[in-house]
Amino acid sequence: IGQIRGGLITRPDSFLGFITTQSDEVPAGAFKAELNLARAIRDGRVSGLAARMLPLLYEFPEEMQTERDAWESSAHWYMVNPNLGHSVSLDRLEADWAQAKEKGEVEMRRWASQHLNVQIGLALHDQRWRGADYWEGAADAEACGTLEALLVRCEVVVAAADGGGLDDLFGFAVAGREKGSDRWLFWAHAWALTNVLEVRKEIAPALLDFAADGDLTVVERASEIVAGVTAMGQQLIDSGLLPDKAGFGVDPYGIGAVTDALDGIGIVEPCLWPLGQGTRLSSAIWSMEFKLSDGMLAHSGSRLMAWCVGNAKAEQRGDAVLITKETAGKSKIDPLVAMFMATKLLEANPEAGQGGPSVYETRGALVL
Repeated sequence: IGQIRGGLITRPDSFLGFITTQSDEVPAGAFKAELNLARAIRDGRVSGLAARMLPLLYEFPEEMQTERDAWESSAHWYMVNPNLGHSVSLDRLEADWAQAKEKGEVEMRRWASQHLNVQIGLALHDQRWRGADYWEGAADAEACGTLEALLVRCEVVVAAADGGGLDDLFGFAVAGREKGSDRWLFWAHAWALTNVLEVRKEIAPALLDFAADGDLTVVERASEIVAGVTAMGQQLIDSGLLPDKAGFGVDPYGIGAVTDALDGIGIVEPCLWPLGQGTRLSSAIWSMEFKLSDGMLAHSGSRLMAWCVGNAKAEQRGDAVLITKETAGKSKIDPLVAMFMATKLLEANPEAGQGGPSVYETRGALVL
């Protein structure tokens, strides 16, 4: 797009037009950038030379997009279909919409994005984690939009870290029990090595968007990830909210450099707690589902975590459940796994600086 615009400089009579429906996935990269610019010009937030664009956006007001009853009503579809009654009829749209509803949530969202220009906020698929259905409604940026905000509101916090290979993200999550309400509050951050942007080019625009939001840090060396996790670990120690026992969960087969660095600031066993992966996180997966459905779990509302939740696929393994990636390679879920690990610690009802989990420990809540 930049090269096309550059070529227009020598042709003063030239014209560049974009004609598109909404994205059928969460908007990212160049598409998102152009859409945001067009909206900003339309709304008067951008003016002058930067506003040399005439945006014609046929989309519902933001409040209608978030109220499903509003945009599902065919009485409002004329607002986003200027050629209604000419190239397309209302009867045909209503029939197509009825079929989409019969096919399920995934098709409903895709259809709404293409025919009503409703922006998809969380990508859902047939094998999605059930907590995804409640995720968007649990966002509370005031309570846990930052780590500092979460620490102020909580009486105890736990943390967990999950990292894979060099082309994966490194996920870090903090979970706390809110004073007075007993709500569970979650905040997460991620790191990515620069080579991830090269190896996984298809997700690079999304990752750069998350970095711009401040929820992901792109680094040159793995040692920078270790330093970042250590700094946040020190922040938790300084808060006085970290349990003496089982306060910081790590993969038993995780990165040794991280555990060594945590040892250097005093996060050692029994505060440093090994947590098994895979189906051993089943209780945490179900705990988050129940808390989300009951309105007793809140998170920061970051686009990073919405993306990770949309990438998660639930697989039944006997009486247990396993969360895997919806698409191998490009689907990253490490920060979400870190949240499940933190939940494993939080569901044991810890107390700040007083030995940590005790109530459920003998019942097997903390299974290695």
